[in-house]
Amino acid sequence: MHRHPAATPSEISGLSRCSAVFIPADPSRTGQVAFWNPDGSTPPGAPGVLSELTVTEVGLRRRTVPGLHLPVREALPVLTRARADGQASPATAFWGAAALLGLQFVARGLLLPGLSPTDRDAWRVGPLGAGDLERIRELAASMPPTAHATPLETGATVDGPLLLPDPERLLRAFLDAVADGLPRTPAAGFATAGPAFAAREPQHLPQGRSWAADVAAGHDAGVRLSLRIEITGTASPASPAAEAPLVDDAAPSFRAVLQIHSVSDPSLVADAAEVWAGGTRSAAAFGPRARMDAL
Repeated sequence: MHRHPAATPSEISGLSRCSAVFIPADPSRTGQVAFWNPDGSTPPGAPGVLSELTVTEVGLRRRTVPGLHLPVREALPVLTRARADGQASPATAFWGAAALLGLQFVARGLLLPGLSPTDRDAWRVGPLGAGDLERIRELAASMPPTAHATPLETGATVDGPLLLPDPERLLRAFLDAVADGLPRTPAAGFATAGPAFAAREPQHLPQGRSWAADVAAGHDAGVRLSLRIEITGTASPASPAAEAPLVDDAAPSFRAVLQIHSVSDPSLVADAAEVWAGGTRSAAAFGPRARMDAL
């Protein structure tokens, strides 16, 4: 895999004033950060590939501008330094904060191996706790429009409706790209039995699907079950009903309610009946496999 020379301090300073977008790819480590200028001018000279970039502007219109593309791993020094630059653009400062968060997750060892949608070897951040997920949500909520200005490829015509990436999903994809690239050092191959999860070149591993599903289960995929006990037919000691003798019909009763919890998002919980019935926002948040995972 070709590597670009590191950007110099002056080049980093120039790029920090550009806007930046993250372009996901499969596997995650092959994603890119593209720097571009809202006025349509060419970004300052720096290591990378200069090519056309489609972005959206005011009024949700497509526009093609010159973009300087860098692999995520090589963009990290630019982004982390831009975060501390008072003259950095809002988009580049945002992705600098995202880069720092990704580096913190990796430093804490929050890495899980698995396969990408096309069965390529890929690391991702995880398992994440409730506090980690809250940090991701808060950061995603602050994403400026220029940081996710690349329209989704939906097959629509040029004049068709534009769909922009969801901020939280795009941020999670970027964090996974950071996690997927950093462990692949020259020494990583000595600690593994082969190039999988060590080499930068994508490795096709369709035979590892069952293993990847087992790794994900209980960490960042699947559901957990619990019972909520509801008691009815009791009266408060201070209420008049408490002074009256209990009859058989008024005896307390108990009801067990099965609840489903998301493994990947501890804050997501719903009654099993709600998930089975569907049609609600909570049920949809669990995804199509929730009922199968619960069984």
